[in-house]
Amino acid sequence: MKLPGMASMLLTIVQAMTAAASVELTAFADKPFCETVARLTGDQFVFESGLSRTVEWVPVELKGEGPTVRRCSSLDKTIIDLDNNGRADLLVKTTFCMKGDLSDSFYVFPADSNVLEEANWQDLSPLLATHDKFERTGGTYPLTSLRGDQGVTPPALTITFSLQPFFLDGRAYIGLTDARREWLVIAKYRGGERFEDLCYLHSAN
Repeated sequence: MKLPGMASMLLTIVQAMTAAASVELTAFADKPFCETVARLTGDQFVFESGLSRTVEWVPVELKGEGPTVRRCSSLDKTIIDLDNNGRADLLVKTTFCMKGDLSDSFYVFPADSNVLEEANWQDLSPLLATHDKFERTGGTYPLTSLRGDQGVTPPALTITFSLQPFFLDGRAYIGLTDARREWLVIAKYRGGERFEDLCYLHSAN
């Protein structure tokens, strides 16, 4: 009577191993760290709940009349030391739609900034004016640390982006992928629009 249950459990284990095997650590600056992140993200590059909960987001309510489709017009904020320099930052993440697909951007300010009081739905310029940001919807994020054949263009994240800051062993990192979920980049934020790529994970799915 217990055999069907055992068979089901073994099937689940095999499926999990197959899914794990479909993720390839293509390039890395720190192999043990990147292997740990690979285990925690899985084959669909979705951060497991423990990792995603390391950053707590609070919804932002801007002044003025916002878009009617809330799914395509959300702002969230958190206070974290995003660049690991010992000072807390105000991190604002925006999520808007491009041709029906969600795309994230983020903007970084001093922790005591009043930028969200200055901005409103009719004028987001105080938010968008910062030089410290990731704002690439419709563009690309080339995986330039991949050393391929000379003259071969490296792969890139494109068009719409999913961003997930997280903490691991007391340090802040950012996971970046796009709607295709083919590549996941794990990077350190270095201020401005600069990032230091640490891991490139490739999904065969």
